[in-house]
Amino acid sequence: MKPRYTTSAAFIVLALSLAGCGSTTVKPSAYQSVSCTELDDAIGVNSKEISATAIRRGKVDSWQPPFWMAGAKKGAAAVHNKQTRKIGRLQEQGEQMTGERARRCRGISP
Repeated sequence: MKPRYTTSAAFIVLALSLAGCGSTTVKPSAYQSVSCTELDDAIGVNSKEISATAIRRGKVDSWQPPFWMAGAKKGAAAVHNKQTRKIGRLQEQGEQMTGERARRCRGISP
């Protein structure tokens, strides 16, 4: 007989996979020392991280836990709030990088 995994096990795996922090490719203090090409790459990676985080947050929002799973709604709300904070942080970093690119890289539109 094959073992059957419960919804709670799936939720735990989901929560653990979403718990990781996003990595930044360029530190805010180093924005001035990177080339325009590296800055463009960092902006692209930042945008992809924002999109991926928003998709994961949407999946958590659309998940309907069963009534018998105690605390699942609170856990999902905590994951949602963490993803929202991460998106805000990534957007702030993206704005800083875009501003630096607009100041230094003349041939590239923001």
